[in-house]
Amino acid sequence: MLLQPRWRFALSACCLAAFGWVTAGPLPAAELDVHVPPDTEMLVTVNVRQIVDSDLFKKNSLAPAKNALKDLNEVDDVLKDLGFDPFKDLDRVVVASPGGDALDKGLMVVHGKFNLAKFKARGADAARDNGDSLKIHKVGDGVGGQLTIYEVVLPDQDTSLFVALASEKTMLVAPGKDYVVDALKRGKAKKKAVLKSKAFQALVEKMDVKQSASIAVMGKALRGEALDEAPKIVKDLVGKIDALGGGLTLGDDVKFEVVISAKTAADATSFKDSADKGLKLGLATLLLLGNERKELEAVTEIVKTIRTTAKGKLVTIRGRVTDEVIQGALKKDE
Repeated sequence: MLLQPRWRFALSACCLAAFGWVTAGPLPAAELDVHVPPDTEMLVTVNVRQIVDSDLFKKNSLAPAKNALKDLNEVDDVLKDLGFDPFKDLDRVVVASPGGDALDKGLMVVHGKFNLAKFKARGADAARDNGDSLKIHKVGDGVGGQLTIYEVVLPDQDTSLFVALASEKTMLVAPGKDYVVDALKRGKAKKKAVLKSKAFQALVEKMDVKQSASIAVMGKALRGEALDEAPKIVKDLVGKIDALGGGLTLGDDVKFEVVISAKTAADATSFKDSADKGLKLGLATLLLLGNERKELEAVTEIVKTIRTTAKGKLVTIRGRVTDEVIQGALKKDE
């Protein structure tokens, strides 16, 4: 699925590492993050702590990831200066997005732990030495106090990123200042997050918080510009989706699950039938090509594990990637 323009800020946020701005903090199980905007229609959660602690990541990716960070000399030096270790201190990242294609909407919430004093000092130094790239704004909090908002001007981008520290355990990032300010106020109020869509909130709160990464999205959020060039069969299937949720979990292997809430039970049955036919056709094609293209063997093994079920309006798709398949793929890349 192609990302809507409003999602580009999530990728741009990686540029914050150049300033050494990374934070973290635990999220209560099965509870929507208090900072999430009411207009959210798509929510992505990455459980960084679970991923880094998984045997699969430690076995295959921890050492390469640490070496890659060391190669980024400037970033590595800044992180050391801040006393921040992303492999130990980063806990969870939540990206919330509303419907529509506006570039200045959406919010990223980063949880974990960091040194608040060092973070502020680094921000002050960056604003003084790189005023064209970093600006500091003071905004009233509505109760007589002030909120500090950092504006990061990214090169070759149409919008800036606005950043704020909600606490020693939470950082907020958004392409629009209002989203950060409102999120800070919600955090101070400490009230339960309430979404405009009750059905979507119910879906989000039923998500498995133990998953390494998960996504929940309203069906209408899928129907945007990215779908204009898609085949008719894809458009028809997406049109039957009321909401979608799913994710993957890293352990000894990788398990994934997607739950689709169709508009009607009949739509759910139709969706399952289309998925089954697609899987059968895909598997047959992979098996046919497998003798000539050995790199497709891993994909074939994954497709073999996929199962679909339908109950009422819900369609569930489950599968897994075994450690054997992963190791085989890694050996071929060596």
